[in-house]
Amino acid sequence: MTLIKHSSMEKEIELKIKRLIKKDDCSALEVIYDEIGKNLYKYILSILCSDSKAEEVMQNLFVAIAEKRNRVATARNLTGYIFAMARNQAFSFIRNEPKHERNIEDYKNILILNNSDNRPDKNELEQITHALSSLPVGQKEVISMKIFQDMTFEEIGKILNISVNTAASRYRYGIEKLRIKLKELQDEI
Repeated sequence: MTLIKHSSMEKEIELKIKRLIKKDDCSALEVIYDEIGKNLYKYILSILCSDSKAEEVMQNLFVAIAEKRNRVATARNLTGYIFAMARNQAFSFIRNEPKHERNIEDYKNILILNNSDNRPDKNELEQITHALSSLPVGQKEVISMKIFQDMTFEEIGKILNISVNTAASRYRYGIEKLRIKLKELQDEI
């Protein structure tokens, strides 16, 4: 089975996962990974902007899911709960990371998520990654989920535990900041 609208598992799958967790059956982790693993990875990557860091956080996330399986099994919105765990893991990773300037090359990973033939050229990619790096994390998250994961504002709101209006506002303000920053970068050339 596949994801419905990219962010929520079918109720039947959620119930299966919860039953497996209650039985302490580790195949519950496999089902979670199969159903939302790709979107979890993209989401974490949108926060960390680094493949190696996102992979490490994914591993930590699944360890946390296993350790907190009783709480996971009782979550009303299983997908939202797991995405919230992913967000917490990513921000914990950022807090514990040595304080150094983020390499702008890492931001290219966000753009690579979109496997279209319409990729920007090298110069455009540099400008976009620089502009993305200037955004607040909340706006970057929403833009990534909306553009690269094709989620609705309602789905984003549920996952981030924010209102639909807040999700839409973060998107709108983030896109406007990107436009301004890209125009500034174009004017410099």
